[in-house]
Amino acid sequence: MKMEYKLIEIVKKGFILTREPELIDGDLFIKFTNAPDNATAIFENKNGDSLYRTIDKEECSVPKDFLDGVIRCKVVVLNGKPDAPKFDCENIYTKKLDDKIICCPNGIDTPLQIVEMLSGLQSVRDDLSRLFDKHEKISQKLDKLIEGYEFE
Repeated sequence: MKMEYKLIEIVKKGFILTREPELIDGDLFIKFTNAPDNATAIFENKNGDSLYRTIDKEECSVPKDFLDGVIRCKVVVLNGKPDAPKFDCENIYTKKLDDKIICCPNGIDTPLQIVEMLSGLQSVRDDLSRLFDKHEKISQKLDKLIEGYEFE
């Protein structure tokens, strides 16, 4: 199985595009669309164990033995800089069934979250537009005031 995340830069989040549950009998292969160069995926299972995987050609894998319960995921660039890209990704739900593992997204409201975040961004853009308009009006009034005075 190949699970796919879409990393969205403007909100610094990663969402699973593969919405249907899948059964795997080996490693879980994950694709990270829009992953930054030199990125690392950090996974944490229900026991608190962490697993670091370098994302190579937008892909990495998680061993079958690590998959147990809800798996948390982050994508980061480990370069020591405070402004390094960091994406909080949607969790993966896993459950062992004999010698196979079922894997699926751990959230059914993800599309609603995406819409909510994008509408929030639009609200911020609208507020910025209004501020720029006010700034322009104030600047024009200031220019008119300055035109009335002679400076030598």
